[in-house]
Amino acid sequence: MSSPAKNFSGGFMGQKKNLSILEYSRLTGIKRDNLRFYDRIGLLKPEIRGENGYRYYTRRQLSSAYLISGLRLLGVGLEDIRHYSAERTPEKMLGLFAEQEAKIQAEIKKLQETSEILKLYADMAREGLRHTEGELTLEQREAEPIFLCPLPPASSSEDEAEIYAYETAGEQGVNLGYPMGVKIAMKDLICPGESPVYQYYLKAKTTPNTVKPAGLYAVAYGRSNLLEAMDVFERLIQFIEDQGLVIAGDAYGEFLLDDLAVQEPAQQFGRIEIHVRQADPSE
Repeated sequence: MSSPAKNFSGGFMGQKKNLSILEYSRLTGIKRDNLRFYDRIGLLKPEIRGENGYRYYTRRQLSSAYLISGLRLLGVGLEDIRHYSAERTPEKMLGLFAEQEAKIQAEIKKLQETSEILKLYADMAREGLRHTEGELTLEQREAEPIFLCPLPPASSSEDEAEIYAYETAGEQGVNLGYPMGVKIAMKDLICPGESPVYQYYLKAKTTPNTVKPAGLYAVAYGRSNLLEAMDVFERLIQFIEDQGLVIAGDAYGEFLLDDLAVQEPAQQFGRIEIHVRQADPSE
């Protein structure tokens, strides 16, 4: 009776099946034209070439094809892959895999951040759709990490100030796809005769440098460029007083429905909110 080892080598390995280029292409997902090209440049040669000139691959060549496809997906050049394949060693394999793993993790982080940005925009749009023009309300907010950009040069126009904010944030490695807002300092709110100074911020949870405080906020909702309508600030401040509240911190303005969601600037919908607290009877 044959030994188990003999059955294994003679049975399993003895049933070895060569794969035609069509079968190999289907299994690996690599187009036949690419397989022929890989053959010509010496990257992935068929183990067997029939008398008829047909290419035949073996099952043990499948892992090589999957590795090539994976490395190509990561942007590794064919020449680099060919060079590795020609001079591969366990040490070079470990080095290559460690390098590519780092790239994969970086790409995963980038995709996760993109997913977070899309969710932020979607949440803001839903909030915008829940509210109406001219609505005033009180809302509790959780603390929110943000990246607060430096104040722009004093002589900057609105466009220049926004570009300056993007440039400085980008230099700090902040993803510029995050929604942007503006902060207005408390001192500018209690001096309505002076033009407020807008300081831009990005809702960048992954790379914040400060926090928008938790607490109670008086909120105004409206269309178009809410921040340019000083009467909105006046109505909001009057609303705060009518509620027996006082200004406790800065104001924050954001577009909930911006040009990503609507076609015309006049359709844009935003909110202004001011951090407030209960008035002290002694005040």
